[in-house]
Amino acid sequence: MTLQHAAHLLSLALLLTCPGGLSAWERAARHVVPPPTVPGPTLPPVFDPRVSNNVTVTATKTARLSCIVHNLGNNSVSWIRHRDLHILSVGAQTYTSDDRFEAVPQAAKGDWMLSIKYALPRDSGQYDCQVSSTPPTARTVHLTVVEPRAKILRAPEMHVGLGSPINLTCVVAYSPEPPDYLHWYHKEKMVRKDGDRVSVKTKLGRSSLSQLVVRRARPDDAGVYTCSPAHALEHSITVHVLTGEYPAAMQGGSSVTCAGRRRWALLLTATVTLSTSVLLTYFYM
Repeated sequence: MTLQHAAHLLSLALLLTCPGGLSAWERAARHVVPPPTVPGPTLPPVFDPRVSNNVTVTATKTARLSCIVHNLGNNSVSWIRHRDLHILSVGAQTYTSDDRFEAVPQAAKGDWMLSIKYALPRDSGQYDCQVSSTPPTARTVHLTVVEPRAKILRAPEMHVGLGSPINLTCVVAYSPEPPDYLHWYHKEKMVRKDGDRVSVKTKLGRSSLSQLVVRRARPDDAGVYTCSPAHALEHSITVHVLTGEYPAAMQGGSSVTCAGRRRWALLLTATVTLSTSVLLTYFYM
């Protein structure tokens, strides 16, 4: 046995026989301070390019403006209305007296959404989603609020002869989404199907069409008819049921007899009915 080997065995024997020798050595080993590490560079905030920056909504509905930010870190997200530079929200806090506006963050998706309830056409415009990074970065969302309008053909007045059909057609040329319903009203009372005398045919879509037909017109069928789609401006027409008196537009002069006037009125009604039928055939194809 060499002298170096003997010295090593002696040191080990002393360590094992001394009270607390081994545990003291372990504690000393656990308290070794590791060398300092240099933090790596942080990634800058990035807007999700898959989120559309154009939003179109029907008036009186809720507009939702999304802003998904990746690598947000300790930065905050603000919404700013472009036209007056009004700060609408910072983080989850809303800063406007208009309670239609509300910050609705969705943490799971990283979406710092701005909600506008009962959106109005005047709400249309640009909205900036801004991140408080250095330097600040922003993304612009364009909001368009559309107010659909109903249009009754041949409004504001229609004249039909007694016993002739009343044929009304209402068109909603464009809506960002189909309306939930379209109702007809006569003297502020909803018109409903009544056997084979009163019928309503409606097709709802981004372009909507509705036809109301009242067969064998009676005096009490006269009055104001209103086409009222959901989330759209309604339109009205006044229907006159002629019982022998005709407006100047329907009179052909003093030489035209009463029977001739009636035939003229029936011919005019038939022409309007035919034109409407052609239009409905086009829409229902």
